[in-house]
Amino acid sequence: MQILANGLINGLTLALLALGFSVVYLPTRVFAIALAGVYALTPYLAWQCLQWHLPWGVTLPLSLLVVVLLSLAIERFNHRPLVRRGASPSAHMISSLGLFIILIQFVALIWGNETRVLRTGIDTTWMGWGVILTRSQLLAAGVAVVVLASFYTWLRRTSLGLQFRALADNPVQLALYGYNTDRLRLLAAGMAGLLTGLSSLLVAYDVGFDPHTGLNVLLLAIVAVIVGGRHSFFAPILGGVLIGFLRAEVVWYLSARWQEAVTFLLLVVILFFRPQGLLGSKGRLEADA
Repeated sequence: MQILANGLINGLTLALLALGFSVVYLPTRVFAIALAGVYALTPYLAWQCLQWHLPWGVTLPLSLLVVVLLSLAIERFNHRPLVRRGASPSAHMISSLGLFIILIQFVALIWGNETRVLRTGIDTTWMGWGVILTRSQLLAAGVAVVVLASFYTWLRRTSLGLQFRALADNPVQLALYGYNTDRLRLLAAGMAGLLTGLSSLLVAYDVGFDPHTGLNVLLLAIVAVIVGGRHSFFAPILGGVLIGFLRAEVVWYLSARWQEAVTFLLLVVILFFRPQGLLGSKGRLEADA
């Protein structure tokens, strides 16, 4: 039970980041590597606010506001001009990679490369049903469940959510119907920044952080999206939880050194036997071309 609980909590926080990646990728087809820089930056903003003796009630919304505005700026001043110039997906990915490098170097120059923590002292624990969980783990699980449930309720129950799904399905036709796709792309960027920042803060509050964790975690999130299915907003949850369980089992029965190997072995198996993902469906060849 302890392994399953740890895997579920790790999977839920990974699902938040994977959903943040999907929220950008599905509507815009931008391979947003810059989200790794956003992930690395967020806990340092929170740490700096705490150093200024700001309460958590101010630190949390302020940190998330900054990274949301940063994500909006990346879309407005980087990707939108590229779209208007007819840039290829490769150009978007390379520019996003460049922004990631800039963000990481900025973090390292301002705050250094050492590992930091957002809390001090020993964390309190809860024990029941043969499971021991820390307060930070319970907080991470609770916030992840509430945020994921809220997102899918918004996606399925609101008119704006319907437009968002339409943008992911066929942006050209949506624009022909007179909808403002630029506004929806900005919405996608803002939500991606918010989800990425939340995931980063939850993990950092539990285990600490350093400037170089962002890309590794984003790669895991991308694997979660591919495993779940690239064309579904629900896929990140399935993929994230599955990878969380798998990595917890590997740590328990083998060693933490095998986590990455087993994770990407799963990716190879999925791509070989079911390239559309666990929730994906095979489409017509002319539709996929």
